[in-house]
Amino acid sequence: MRAVILPATPLLLDGVAPGLRRDPLAPVRAAVRAALAELTAELTSGGGLPSVLAHGPALRQGRLRPSLAGSGISDRWLPDASTGRLTPAPDDGLPPAGTGASVALLALAEVLGARTADVETLEVPPHGAVLDERAAGLLRRTDGLVVAGGGAPGGPDSSPGALTDGLRAALRAAGADGWTADVQVFEVSHDHLPPEYRVTILS
Repeated sequence: MRAVILPATPLLLDGVAPGLRRDPLAPVRAAVRAALAELTAELTSGGGLPSVLAHGPALRQGRLRPSLAGSGISDRWLPDASTGRLTPAPDDGLPPAGTGASVALLALAEVLGARTADVETLEVPPHGAVLDERAAGLLRRTDGLVVAGGGAPGGPDSSPGALTDGLRAALRAAGADGWTADVQVFEVSHDHLPPEYRVTILS
């Protein structure tokens, strides 16, 4: 397994929408958790960690902390998978990630635990990215990617399964043109949600 592309919606995370009587994304969450557990098990057995790839307003790389402020959730709170509630966020001094990268980091934390703090994140602009040597080097050397899917807000395709031009370019730089995609499609019946969500495994 080389990469997992997950739908980068905060609803993927436990505790974000406690008012929903039925959790429409429970099957999606289970599939993401299983895929990330397999990816991280393969990597951590050899001492490695995956990297997170997401779109952001500018090219940025490094260790980032999850933040859902862009979704209206205060930086003081983060979803806790063990309780299904929002809990106070640790103050680790790291800069905040964008929403897409944050969803990926929080989903990773459900299977990777405290080691998620050491995961490196690469955010790329949505409309194509000229990768600098440092970013290109990360993509070449990483053994696994967790990719935050979903188009850029206000873009031509903002569906959960969309990939921005910048993400596609970054995946090409990682060698994904030669990888095989296994796509799981989950239909959702809810008035305020997209009709389907996708979880893609690249190997």
